[in-house]
Amino acid sequence: MRRGWLALPLLACATACSPVKDYREAARSLRFHLDRVEPELKLTLPPSVVVKVVLGVENPSPVPFHLTAFAGDLRLEAQGAMHPVGHLELARPLELPAGGAARLEVEVTFSLQELRDHWGALQAAAKGGSGTWHLEGALQAQAYGLPLTLPVRSLHPFGQPR
Repeated sequence: MRRGWLALPLLACATACSPVKDYREAARSLRFHLDRVEPELKLTLPPSVVVKVVLGVENPSPVPFHLTAFAGDLRLEAQGAMHPVGHLELARPLELPAGGAARLEVEVTFSLQELRDHWGALQAAAKGGSGTWHLEGALQAQAYGLPLTLPVRSLHPFGQPR
């Protein structure tokens, strides 16, 4: 009898008992929240507006994640309309420990033309108007070396309705 066949049942049992099978469930338990959106006018040549976005990620599971990429779109709902603000991408990978939290910080810079297109809404946000920031995108991560993609949707209201 070949001994290689004896290893198959042991390998199957080890995989079934492994936390690897639970990584998808752990990924579904991740919570995202848009913590801050801070518009800032930079008087440079050419003039630009920089928006700093801080996205919090909480991992209540026992599975650690390695966040490899994030891409998403930031929109501003203000003055009765939805304004596309910009596209965000994670600049560097981030570790998300089991039972821990992490913060993704990204900056979006607007050109003069983009600034003109959305000036009213951005000005209202910068000067304390009211509205809601919307973030929608996808987070790519690895758990135990296995890749997965997670949808991200978050809202962050600001100001007082008038």
